[in-house]
Amino acid sequence: MRQKGEKDAPADRVDRLEGTIERFTFRNAETGYAVVRFAPDGDEGPLPIVGHLAQLAEGQRVTITGVRKIHPRFGPQIEVEAAEAAVPSSVEGIQAYLASSLVKGIGPATAERITDTFGDDALRIIEEEPERLGEVRGLGPKKIEELVESVRSQRDVQEVMVFLRSHGLGQGLAARIVKQLGRNASAIIQANPYRLADEVIGVGFRRSDQLADQLGIRGDAPERIRAGLEHCLGLAARDGHCFVPRDELTSRCGDLLACDPDSVQAELPWLAEQGRVVIEADEGGVPCYPSTLHQAEVGCALMIDSLARDDVQRLDIDAERALEWFQEQSGMRLPDGQHRALLTALQEPVSVVTGGPGVGKTTIVRALVDIFAAKKLRLVLAAPTGRAAKRLDESTGHGASTLHRLLDFQPGRGDFMRDPDNPIDADLIVVDEASMIDVQLAYAMLRAIAPPTRLVLVGDIDQLPSVGPGRVLGELIDSGRVPVTRLTEIFRQHGDSDIVKSAHQVLAGEEPVGGGEGSDFYFVEARDPIHARTLIREIVAQRIPKAFGFDPMRDVQVLCPMYRGECGADSLNTDLQNMLNPGRDRVQRRGHGLRRGDKVLQTRNDYDLDVFNGDAGRIASIDPDSGRVTVDFGDRCVEYTPAEVDQLVPSYAISVHRSQGSEYPAVVMPLTTDHFMMLRRNLLYTGITRGKRLVIVVGMKKALRMALDNDREAARHSLLALRLRRATGDETDPSE
Repeated sequence: MRQKGEKDAPADRVDRLEGTIERFTFRNAETGYAVVRFAPDGDEGPLPIVGHLAQLAEGQRVTITGVRKIHPRFGPQIEVEAAEAAVPSSVEGIQAYLASSLVKGIGPATAERITDTFGDDALRIIEEEPERLGEVRGLGPKKIEELVESVRSQRDVQEVMVFLRSHGLGQGLAARIVKQLGRNASAIIQANPYRLADEVIGVGFRRSDQLADQLGIRGDAPERIRAGLEHCLGLAARDGHCFVPRDELTSRCGDLLACDPDSVQAELPWLAEQGRVVIEADEGGVPCYPSTLHQAEVGCALMIDSLARDDVQRLDIDAERALEWFQEQSGMRLPDGQHRALLTALQEPVSVVTGGPGVGKTTIVRALVDIFAAKKLRLVLAAPTGRAAKRLDESTGHGASTLHRLLDFQPGRGDFMRDPDNPIDADLIVVDEASMIDVQLAYAMLRAIAPPTRLVLVGDIDQLPSVGPGRVLGELIDSGRVPVTRLTEIFRQHGDSDIVKSAHQVLAGEEPVGGGEGSDFYFVEARDPIHARTLIREIVAQRIPKAFGFDPMRDVQVLCPMYRGECGADSLNTDLQNMLNPGRDRVQRRGHGLRRGDKVLQTRNDYDLDVFNGDAGRIASIDPDSGRVTVDFGDRCVEYTPAEVDQLVPSYAISVHRSQGSEYPAVVMPLTTDHFMMLRRNLLYTGITRGKRLVIVVGMKKALRMALDNDREAARHSLLALRLRRATGDETDPSE
């Protein structure tokens, strides 16, 4: 691993170097990363060492293994790969160890009294004959108990670290395991190494399985098969499935583990008994759910049906008069589709509005905002992501929040404060970009809505489905359980846009037009993926700024079908970063480098930092020594620790999936045959509709035709629509 901010430099192996930790220059207890002033034995003077060292203490003797490197700013240092604490044997070493921060409640004076009393036998006395500590002046029973516990705990932690590293787990990962599982980590892991995959971030099934093999666990051991089944269900959920049919699940798991499917299937009842898996034996295909997804899907069906049945209290609004008032005060005449959508929203407890770009979805939300303000009723606007919420705020003039904020997510607890006992206080909740809502977020939202609160879901059903499991908006529409208004008429102010025309042509399977003078949509043909990559570099860095005046860093976004490949986001990020921001200060994180000035994207919600999945910013500064990064998100700057930096990715190019809920002044989209696995009509449509003022598709005609001809949405295993139909007595499977 390359040190943060470091250039290529001569490196020398350090197999074993003993010495003493003098002081910590930087230490992050959460990640374990530290910068330490280290005094090696011998004639060599003190030098900095860096790595996962936070579990050590000043004054402690250690043996390190690593690589000598030259930092461009701080000079010689050792990048530590492993550090083993040595038990101090001299009176001075024991005294320094006891006075260190790792031994709770013991300062230099007390440490000196202990060594004065017991000499170099002090540590043995503490561990084996703690009752003798009463001989030391000033040590009461409570202080003795804390001292003994601290010394024993440190010994246990070091033994665990040695055990973990002996099985190929690096220093940083070993530190995370100890932090999560505690001083008994080695015993826990030896009993069941698959607990690592469940409980420790950064340890997946495959690494746990490798460790299990090293520990001699049989290939057909029940714990291995059970872990494999849950791993396969987790992979399916990442692909959008709420469940996997039993035969398919056992076949997948059998292939993964090289086990007989019958042996695999025999372990499913145990997982069901433990409440980890739900098996619906009365359904065709015998669906097998992770318990959390089963709870979410069943809960969504029950609560949507309950809301839809509610007729206890109508809103204090005469819907027809309200629409007449809105048309008079706005000076516009609502066409039939918008009129019908608004009437339904005002009269029904749950409703859906769907449609493509330019059909007036935003006008409907604005009308609801104005009507509820005039009636002094409380309307709440929300969206799945921060960028979508910000767009909703800007387009309506009414404050909007993310769903997580609306539901008051508690990071420490991992759940929401808003629930059936503490519902959202609103007369109407409008959720935009509803196609992005997965089944678990939908469940959390619906649990927090209690009659007479009404719900309107607004979204484009033709876009890509949610990244998370389920297809909530689509199945809600398919079920027929709630009223749906599909808007199709493109309004005059949007009708001259080739972006809007092209998006609707793509939905119809037709080749998009554009490219004439004054157009905002272009298709630039490439011979092959390599040619497309060259064209994209030129278009983003030179042609667009020159012809349209867009800033390539601020205004242009490249959207890719995939991350891999010649025209994948990974390759294009590297190209565009080197062209647009050839800076020097950088940090190296998980296969990509971040530089000062880079465009970056937040990849998950972090409520401690108050940043959310999809938030985009620019790196304002980097501290190469500590690895800390400061990102400017426009309205404020946020500082990231080395561990938190993993939440950031370069965003010169991102996937189309990641762009959902966002809009950009200019979009450039590669479309080549090496993306064949992802070439679908809804992906192309979603990419085009992200552009506000300019869209340029760069690619091959064959790839374009492949995308247009493939209008089959990737099937997702979910029974939400069927459950909703059953609520009305309709047993028909909506997929038939």
